[in-house]
Parts: sequence; C-alpha cells; structure tokens
Amino acid sequence: MNKTLRSILIIALAAAAIVAIVRLTRVRDNQPQPGPVAGKLVVHFLDVGQGDSELIQLPAGETILIDSGDRGAPTVELLRKFGVKQIDLVIATHPHSDHIGEMRDVMRAFKVLEFWDSGFNHPTRTYGDMLQDIKDRGIKFATPKRGDLRKFGDVLVEVLNPSEELPDENPNNASLVVRLTYGAKRFLFTGDAEYNVAAKSSAWEQMLEKDREGLRADLLKAAHHGSSNGMTEEILDAVSPSIVTISCAAGNDYHHPHPRVMRMLEQAASKTSIYRTDLEGTITSVCDGNTISMSSDRQVARDRLYLTGDEVAGTVAGVGGSAGSERGRGRRAR
Repeated sequence: MNKTLRSILIIALAAAAIVAIVRLTRVRDNQPQPGPVAGKLVVHFLDVGQGDSELIQLPAGETILIDSGDRGAPTVELLRKFGVKQIDLVIATHPHSDHIGEMRDVMRAFKVLEFWDSGFNHPTRTYGDMLQDIKDRGIKFATPKRGDLRKFGDVLVEVLNPSEELPDENPNNASLVVRLTYGAKRFLFTGDAEYNVAAKSSAWEQMLEKDREGLRADLLKAAHHGSSNGMTEEILDAVSPSIVTISCAAGNDYHHPHPRVMRMLEQAASKTSIYRTDLEGTITSVCDGNTISMSSDRQVARDRLYLTGDEVAGTVAGVGGSAGSERGRGRRAR
C-alpha cells in the first residue's frame, strides 16, 4: 500500500470515528437521564408492560413512586437505573395487580417512608400481602381523600379522588388521583379512574361535578391505559393538557389504547402531544417550573403514535415482536 493510499485510509477512518462519536452523543443526550436533577421536577413514566408505574423525583431530592406495575415487572431494576436509594412516598392508586403486583419487591429493595392507599378493600392475595408487608415494615400508612394536600418543598401534591363516598363497587373508581404542581406547571396522575355515562356515576363524573376548573393540568397521564372509559372529550376538555402519556404494553390483550381515544387525540394533535410506553419505552419529563421537556427510550414516527392497540399488535406481529428499534428523541412542550 503506497503512502498516499494509506493517508487517505487513515483520514477516512478518523472521519468515520468522529461521526460515530457525534451520533452516539446525540442519542445519549436524548435518552432519559438517571437520578434527580437539582431544582427540577423529573417524572419517569416507566415501561413496565401492561401496567402503570411513575417515578417522580422532586427538586429537593425526595422520591415519589405511583404504582409498581404487575408482578415480574422490571420496576426495581428501573428504579435503580434512575438512581433511587429511598422512596419518600409510595402511592398505590388502587388494588388491581397491574398497579400493585410488584409493590412487595419494591418495598424489599428500597426503604419506604410512607405509603398512600386508596382504601378500597379488595379481597385478593396480592392486595392482602402488600398490606401485610407495609405493616410488618412499620411504614407510615394513610388513605387520603379528596381535598387532602401535601407539600414537598416547592411541590404541592393534591388529592382529587376518591371522595368519602365512592360512586360504586368498582376498584377503578376508587383510584387515588393526584395532581402535582411545580411553579406554573401541573401534572395529573389518574390511576384507572373511569367515566361511566350509562351509570351516571363514576370517579371522573364526581371530579367534574365537584370542581371542573380544578382539574386543569399541563400533563395528563391517561387513565386506564388509554381505555375509552378512562379518556373522553369531556375529560380532555376539562384538563386541557398540552401533553398526554399512555402506559400500556404493545399487543396487550385489552386492545389498549382504544380507537375512540386515538381518534380524539389525533384530532387534538395541534395542541396536545402524545407519548406512549408501548411504542416509546420509558418516557421522561423534566420541568423547571416554567417549561416541560420530554424524552423517551425510542424514536417513533409521528403517525405511529396514533395507532390503536390492535393496530400496534398487528405491526408488532409483522416485525417479529418489535415495536420499533429507532433510538433517541427529545421534544419540548410548553
């Protein structure tokens, strides 16, 4: 090999290495970052499959966990990935296993200082074992109701549901619905709260009747995994979010998210951004009190975000079980 050819080859290899480094840096910058961020509210909507789990890292360093996903979910691993050492408050929205099934493993892996429960007496072993673990570990326990408040430094936590009188015997309607306010921004976490027009009595109807204007939030965690009884036009209008997140698994047996919900969100696309754990993996929100920045594990074409659960199942089956392999994304929403 002559000197000229060798020089060209060296230059080409160096250029390729530089391009690779730049691309890797960009991908890393768009990945959800571990650990709390001083002076900022960080919310991770954890990818735990067909279930719910949200890790909230407060500006002063405290940690709140809402739900845990089902038994066998990678919740403990994800919490460690994001730098959790201790959980100041756990909120179990309601006693269904896809929300509390992994809670005992969470309590065994981390010191939990306080535990909030919906108070709905659900006769399942999963729920009973969780309550026993709370008692055995001496964790402070409460069943807050609408109107209860808690301050964590500059962050206000408001309980919007349940009320003292539940609308029915449906555990979903007993869901602990909480809203976090930091600066000018509000985050609404809804568990599996339902809207039941036929029964004319549900968690959402109680909240809408009690204080419709008080439901406003910038980010809404869609209730019941994007089911049609967890998200309606009236709810979307009342909350008026600029960001909606949906937690569910790709190809789930419940067909989440529902076609009616996806059509509604697509029609609202000009003013509401959507994020989904089934397509994008763990979703992370970072708020400085004035703006909210969003990122996710995987990059997904915008039109795919409005696929129904059944359409995603078909897509998944067509590509060997993967909902997409593109990496990295960052978007900013006001």
